[in-house]
Amino acid sequence: MIIDTHVHIGLDKDGSSQTIDELKASMAGCGIDASVVFPFDVDGDLVSASRELLKYKSNSILPFLRFDPNAITAEEVKKLLENDDFAGVKLHPRSQNFDPLDKKFYPIFREIEDSGKPLIIHTRKETTPYSDPDRVVCLADDFHEMNIIIGHFAFVSQPAIEKIQSHENLFLETSVVSSNVVIRLLARKLGARKILFGSDSPMSDQEIELLKIKKSGLDEKEKEMILSGNLLSLLNSKI
Repeated sequence: MIIDTHVHIGLDKDGSSQTIDELKASMAGCGIDASVVFPFDVDGDLVSASRELLKYKSNSILPFLRFDPNAITAEEVKKLLENDDFAGVKLHPRSQNFDPLDKKFYPIFREIEDSGKPLIIHTRKETTPYSDPDRVVCLADDFHEMNIIIGHFAFVSQPAIEKIQSHENLFLETSVVSSNVVIRLLARKLGARKILFGSDSPMSDQEIELLKIKKSGLDEKEKEMILSGNLLSLLNSKI
């Protein structure tokens, strides 16, 4: 089984777009069984855009809740995670301009932790420190029970990698900032159980991102863990 952990649906502010039908065609073309989906940056409300994706929820489409922490309360997050059928949460510190380590957001993270659902969070070395993987991984110091998937391979930043190695609840997602060789090396360093396949589709191509795993030189058991087993464990689910 193959599950893509990082897929955008809708129309982004920068003009990028992808429909569910386009995603399903891509999945069928490269043998992907399921995709985790969440909205692009939208001009409207991210929560509404996330809830719109719930109508596509199935064994092959797994919607995650995306929201702006600046525009929501912890109580609202709790209700969404309790009452709506989201499989997890996606946050983007740069796009929503928030510092994940600002303690005013900690009640929100506490609700995510209490829900038992995984969080995937964008990281990259950018003009803002908010998305710096070396800082974002420090969330694990205060939220030991929240499973945190670090997006874009933590930009292969050594301080972030060391933190991921030492924290059971930190995981890497492979999209864009990875290669077949680096995936193999980090699987050897961290263990394959710490790595999840993601494409960032349509910002990258599912087939290209999948090929990195297939050409990594890892054994079939390790590939299976990266391609689906690790995410299924975090979701406490068997699709």
